[in-house]
Amino acid sequence: MNNKKMEIKPCDPKIFKEGKTIAALDAKSEAAEKWVQAVAKRANAKVDWHYSGGIANVLYLGNNEVRARVEKSINDLEKSLDGQILRIFEEEDSGLYRKGVTEVPKGASAGFYLPGDKGSTFI
Repeated sequence: MNNKKMEIKPCDPKIFKEGKTIAALDAKSEAAEKWVQAVAKRANAKVDWHYSGGIANVLYLGNNEVRARVEKSINDLEKSLDGQILRIFEEEDSGLYRKGVTEVPKGASAGFYLPGDKGSTFI
């Protein structure tokens, strides 16, 4: 049995800043990392993730063709995720909060995600 821990690297800065949210996962970091790497490889795309309020926010870089490949890979590999896909976001959805990227309304004191919502909600 291999007890070696997988190295979890921070989200690629370019993907974090410029990427588009495609999915939200309920998964521990090692499971999310392994699965997102598999999705990226299968889709032949730049895909990465980061936590936002305890939810793994999956992002990709690219056009509609890349998005279609990533979404197909997500669907094909869904059963291999040690966790749960909470949502597949539509292209126009804002996705989850990203510090320095997401516009936060002035005076907001908290942000959170509600399943079925279009993205982060602020109060």
